[in-house]
Amino acid sequence: MTSDEPTERAQSPVQRLFLLARLLRERPHTAAELAAATGQSLAVTARDLRDLEALEPGLRVLPGPPQAYVIGTPELDGAARLTLLRGLDALAARGSEPAATLAPLRATLAAALPEHVRAALPRTPGTARPASADLALRAVTQAWLGCHPIRFQEWQPGTRRAARLHPLRIEAHPVSGDLLVVGRDPDHAGEVRTYRLGRMLHVTLDPQTFTPDPLDPGQTPALPVTPPPTQEADSVSVTLRFTGEAKFRVLEGGHACLGEPSINPDGSVDAPLLVPHDARGAARSVLPWLLSWGPQVQVLGPDGVRAEWQRLTREAAEVAAQTPTRFVQHGAA
Repeated sequence: MTSDEPTERAQSPVQRLFLLARLLRERPHTAAELAAATGQSLAVTARDLRDLEALEPGLRVLPGPPQAYVIGTPELDGAARLTLLRGLDALAARGSEPAATLAPLRATLAAALPEHVRAALPRTPGTARPASADLALRAVTQAWLGCHPIRFQEWQPGTRRAARLHPLRIEAHPVSGDLLVVGRDPDHAGEVRTYRLGRMLHVTLDPQTFTPDPLDPGQTPALPVTPPPTQEADSVSVTLRFTGEAKFRVLEGGHACLGEPSINPDGSVDAPLLVPHDARGAARSVLPWLLSWGPQVQVLGPDGVRAEWQRLTREAAEVAAQTPTRFVQHGAA
């Protein structure tokens, strides 16, 4: 019996059966835990469990020792539960999900395991996000499930902006692991917007609902495919400056692999990008992504990365200025 399950002495067999069914639908319990929760002896609890088995086809006995009883949980064996537990711990360790949100799921999975396995499980990781992010994720998840619009304040360097969104997807960024919320902005003709969860403050649900529609992948901004560095010593921080439309995309949080942006007096936005290091100063996969921004990004440093970016930009401009040869038989005339 856990601390949140007070002892409830049932006065009749029917009351005890209803109480046992409620407890077993919440999570697995051993016979001793059920006896303590109902205030009955083990013999009476064992008889009640036999009666409940005849009334509840979903009642299952989980292997021990000690044996546990549960109603209506998915059919998962011990190996599957351990696999899921490792996955939950990995998510919490990299910050992809707040640890406080994962804790109840982790407890549910571990409850059905043998006691000697539960004792050997690692402690719940202590890398939980701030409580505000946990509350924001819970509100966004409820809105997504119930098709409710959300209102929130988007934090930007030096300011906050009120916003609304019809959430249509919650996903983790493949590089940084930061959670992104993608949806349509009802205040701007249903444009697709991407927000970083860590910048969504005071999220509230609207009572009305909306009709969800599938998102066209072409409508969402492309995310950089820069692989994360394996070691700090093998990485380099590249400082980028964004202008034009690009600065708004950066401030919206659609590119969560970028570090914290800062707004310059002229309105441009500077942001760092941590990338793997190679002989030229940065991974080659980063440079094509930088070129995809066109004239709306500048590489400020380090000098090696800036020189390589300038070389590729000049070569691209030279090719663009050339008049292509027209091959009538094998190409466009």
